[in-house]
Amino acid sequence: MNYEMKRQIVYGLLSLVLSTLAAWLAAYITRKVLGEPPDQMG
Repeated sequence: MNYEMKRQIVYGLLSLVLSTLAAWLAAYITRKVLGEPPDQMG
């Protein structure tokens, strides 16, 4: 495995982790600001 391949793997993994973290953080902050969503099942 050469340096460029290792760099691309690390970049891809870091991108995946940070994207997941950003989505989770956005949902978390939204829930804190607006409260829990109402139950749709009634």
